Amino acid sequence: MKFSKLALAGAVAGLLSAGTACAQSGFGQGVPAQETAFEYNSYYAQDDAQPPSDNGAAPAVPAAACNSCGSSAGLFHDNPCGWGSGDLLNPCCTNLGDQWKLVDQFPCAKCKGINIAGWLAQSYTWNTANPGDKFNGPVTWTDRSREYEMNQLYLYAEKVTDTKGCGVDVGYRADVMFGTDYRFNTESGLETKGPVEFQNPRISQQRFYGTAFTQFYGEVAIDNLKVKVGRWYAPVGYETVPTTGNFFPSLPYTFQYGEPKTMTGIIGTYQANENVSYGGGVMHGWDNFDNTANHNMSFIGIYTEKFSDGASLAIANTAGNEPNQATSPAGAVTSFRYLQTNVYSRPLKGISDKLNYVAQSDFGYQSNALLNGHVARWYGLNQYLFYKVSHRLTYGLRSEWFRDEEGFRVGGFLGTTNQGELRGLSTARAGYQGNFYEITMGANYKFTPNTTIRPYARFDWFSGTALNGAGTLPFNNGFGNSQTLLGFDLVTIY
Repeated sequence: MKFSKLALAGAVAGLLSAGTACAQSGFGQGVPAQETAFEYNSYYAQDDAQPPSDNGAAPAVPAAACNSCGSSAGLFHDNPCGWGSGDLLNPCCTNLGDQWKLVDQFPCAKCKGINIAGWLAQSYTWNTANPGDKFNGPVTWTDRSREYEMNQLYLYAEKVTDTKGCGVDVGYRADVMFGTDYRFNTESGLETKGPVEFQNPRISQQRFYGTAFTQFYGEVAIDNLKVKVGRWYAPVGYETVPTTGNFFPSLPYTFQYGEPKTMTGIIGTYQANENVSYGGGVMHGWDNFDNTANHNMSFIGIYTEKFSDGASLAIANTAGNEPNQATSPAGAVTSFRYLQTNVYSRPLKGISDKLNYVAQSDFGYQSNALLNGHVARWYGLNQYLFYKVSHRLTYGLRSEWFRDEEGFRVGGFLGTTNQGELRGLSTARAGYQGNFYEITMGANYKFTPNTTIRPYARFDWFSGTALNGAGTLPFNNGFGNSQTLLGFDLVTIY
């Protein structure tokens, strides 16, 4: 696919700078800080700033609102937008109207409390080093430089349980994903044949595209207790498998390499009160479905609490035997692995009621992980800052430090197709003993109620040792310790 690099850089820089005066001047009424970075998890809840009218038409916008979009407390003050009502690129004043919802095409399902929804996420990334293999080093998901990727064509159906704290209810959910992201969301023994996680695809032999059945579970709710059985997304960390749960298209190393994506088993959560919930369960290991790659059971525990100042804390722990570097085609060799993630978020109302801060820390440990029998440790800290200009435009900044102390986690892991083509970064590009850093900045701009563009700029660098020798550094086809990525994606919900 041909694409003008100058045009791409200009588009990213232009959207990152668009509306800066409004952002710095506090345009748009302040809204409560969200628990997730990106508001797509609330797709089907009408924005507070956009109440629907009785006849379904978009409500009129007062003329005064288009001259000044409001103010927020703290350091930022009013300043007229001056762009007028109805302008597609006006981040402050344009009314978005109503979303088109797939479930509306199935009135019988909707009547029964069943939701059917999904999205299409498409991206393009330019690596300024122009690596010969076109891989963006150990950056996965948006892993190809100068290539279009259809990351996620996603569909799900669910019936949410709701006892309102009393009684019994039964629900379920099933998700299916097609696209390039499927490669990073397979389970051994289900989408892949094992015994090595993520390799040997069972369903698709295409190099980059395939299908993953990322969730399928049933749920029973009894009063304030919910229990789900099946395959579900691992409730660890801050970022999520569905791209609509994240602010940036490009993901941090902690999520890519430090945490599980899916689990198969049973998990229960108990809502102790309106602010505190906790739970736990057993599962068949990280990203594992049957005994092919891992015959052990593992444990998970979770705790969340919301505070009176709007802050929240989430803690998750996993423990159990998982595959190590002694894994061979004859079967999986496992040893004890422990992971703890902590996520803390709070609104920064002392500065502006539009600012929200998030911090995540990870610590992972595995005994007898390496071929020489040594332990492996990985840990890091991610920090996020979000500034919501309006229901249409939000800016974001992420900084990350991730340390792979023994070179056990980061690097190529997807293997090749039957024709010998790499499905991801070469497995020879691994064993990076040291520190990975990245800074990502970007914006979310909602063109329509159903369509959002997410431009970003990302800077990665590595400080440490490449254990596999010359030509196996993390970036630039094995010859670089740093890289710069410019990109964007377009997400359309339905």
